[in-house]
Amino acid sequence: MPARGKTRNISTAIALGLVFAVLSGQALAADDLKLKKGISFNDDTDTGFPIEGTRMDDMQLDPNKVTFIFFGASGDLNTNRQAKRLVELYKQASGKAVKFILIDVDHPVNAQANTLIKNHYKGYIPFEVILDKNSKVVWSQIGEVENGILNQQLERALALK
Repeated sequence: MPARGKTRNISTAIALGLVFAVLSGQALAADDLKLKKGISFNDDTDTGFPIEGTRMDDMQLDPNKVTFIFFGASGDLNTNRQAKRLVELYKQASGKAVKFILIDVDHPVNAQANTLIKNHYKGYIPFEVILDKNSKVVWSQIGEVENGILNQQLERALALK
């Protein structure tokens, strides 16, 4: 088979795999979240966005999951401290029907991020929003929020039908 045919078959297989993942309710999401090495919790040192992970560009809402959206910015002390709490929440929520979306408001990664900023961001960082499975806002908060409150609000959203 010519190289062009193999490339087309591989592209088709990848596209079909993505379609299957979406249709089966297994849409991709930001995953393997961890704090970036070298971030400061004492200074506004710009070392980039404070959270790293895989599939960080996935901004698609998933109708089968509660969505937790974190709005922050690179080089912001409050964002860095809240990022630490968010990574802890992410670990606690492992295995639950929650999708985490993280947005650097100064450097949106794509058009979907810009749409989420337009529709949900209130102009202050850090800012968190929880959407239910119908994409309706069930909780939002400007500023730093303690772990207990984050966990309580997420559990409340998960319990909604």
